[in-house]
Amino acid sequence: MKLRLIPQTLLLIVLAFASQIAMAEIKVGDKLQTLSNLHPDMNKSLLYSTNYQLPSIIPVCENIEVVKFKRNKMIFSWNGRNFTMAYDKHTKKAGVSMQDSLSDFFGPQCDSAKISSLNKADRDGIKSGQPQTGMTKDGILIAMGRPPHHANPDLGASSWMYWLNKFKKKRIDFDANGKVIKIAL
Repeated sequence: MKLRLIPQTLLLIVLAFASQIAMAEIKVGDKLQTLSNLHPDMNKSLLYSTNYQLPSIIPVCENIEVVKFKRNKMIFSWNGRNFTMAYDKHTKKAGVSMQDSLSDFFGPQCDSAKISSLNKADRDGIKSGQPQTGMTKDGILIAMGRPPHHANPDLGASSWMYWLNKFKKKRIDFDANGKVIKIAL
């Protein structure tokens, strides 16, 4: 009896295998790169998986090393300084694991070729870490990081909500082509 796979089944098998490769667990000693700008609290050397949009920036494509890893936090070194990435209750309640949350911000290599290919508004926004009218969703993800999972489960939505801090939000609205048309506090 010959085994025949229909194209959809074959595609599902390939995708399942690929996602296992891409989802390798982050662990102590890993040398990674930032996949987006990070916005830490520099006074506390602290970031949250909610991805607060604080004024400081650790730029995209920077090298980091994982120093310590616990259930609810990862400590990494960047430019000779340790930072803590804390797994917060909002991300956990959204059903996103610590490892999956970290993979939004850290990976084996950033896509510098993709960044170079983006439009001027995207490149300017990435450099400043701030959204600008005319940026694409890809540009926003690199400039600001992934918006919090609990408020933005679908990145295909026409609006994304970011928290500037625990009390203040910023909404980014996109047109049908995925370009920023409005930024509202």
